[in-house]
Amino acid sequence: MRSPNGGEDERRGEMIVMRRWHRWLALPAGVFLFLVALTGVLLHLDMMRLGQHPPGHEPSRPVPVQPMPSDAELSRMIARIADAARHQPELGARNLQVDLSGNRITLIAGTGGPPGSPQIKLDALTGRVVLDPPRPADFHYILQDLHAGYFFGWTGRILSVLSGLSLIVLSVTGLQMWWDMRRRRRKSALFWK
Repeated sequence: MRSPNGGEDERRGEMIVMRRWHRWLALPAGVFLFLVALTGVLLHLDMMRLGQHPPGHEPSRPVPVQPMPSDAELSRMIARIADAARHQPELGARNLQVDLSGNRITLIAGTGGPPGSPQIKLDALTGRVVLDPPRPADFHYILQDLHAGYFFGWTGRILSVLSGLSLIVLSVTGLQMWWDMRRRRRKSALFWK
């Protein structure tokens, strides 16, 4: 025999289960949000200290551009960088590039990946290898890697994705609990006390 309050008891039980899930997910999501907020604030303070601008908002400075080489010069340049790439098969070059920006023409062979990907760079006139200075592992870059989750490799990236998914679940369960409380109390107020 079903009690007259059976439907209400079921809803109350569902609400208790949803609150448990909501609370359990809130702890790791809160830790994740704390880390993101802390590293984000420290990144902004460090950028202010260094006088840097956010990516994409740097003041534009005219970059010197070298004149376009003749077809014969371009052929020699491509042959030079291709020969250098052939002598380094471990490089796995998939991309050859002639860079006319800057104070000299440079030739680049590499994988074509993001900055920091393996590549060889030559001065077009001398054929000598151009070594870019290594990226300093200073406080700012460490913060960026922590902020994005890259510092911990694939584990950090997976935890970042899982934390993001938990924030979505928290949003949905929180909205569902709010809606159920609002409907149960039959109040037109948008927020509860």
